[in-house]
Amino acid sequence: MASGPHYRIELADRSAHRYRVTLTLPQPAADQQFSLPVWIPGSYLVREFAKHLSGLTARQGARALALEQLDKASWRVDCAPDDGALTISYDVYAFDASVRTAWLDDQRAFFNPSSLCLRAHGFEGETHQVELAGLPG
Repeated sequence: MASGPHYRIELADRSAHRYRVTLTLPQPAADQQFSLPVWIPGSYLVREFAKHLSGLTARQGARALALEQLDKASWRVDCAPDDGALTISYDVYAFDASVRTAWLDDQRAFFNPSSLCLRAHGFEGETHQVELAGLPG
């Protein structure tokens, strides 16, 4: 398995405009941090991407871990690096038709990864994998 982040993005609830994102880190740091940006190139405003996240949970194996929110767009998790992969799951409300965020309804789905995918600190140089799930057959 790759050592970089793996994102599974599901069209979880189209009528409620919710994506479900699952981030897996095969080898997390002991003090693993995550964040979303508050600004992206080409945008002249502060973007509050984190306000659309809900239901944030963390697991390492069968063990639930506490997430500590460091500020409005950053979190940390205490991991046992030898206990295997860390899985972070959360929902993202997606009802903004701009190219900077995300949209999901019965007709269409699109997103800018900067508004959906938590940055796993320390893994910036690793290969990131993105899996799309729940797409119409």
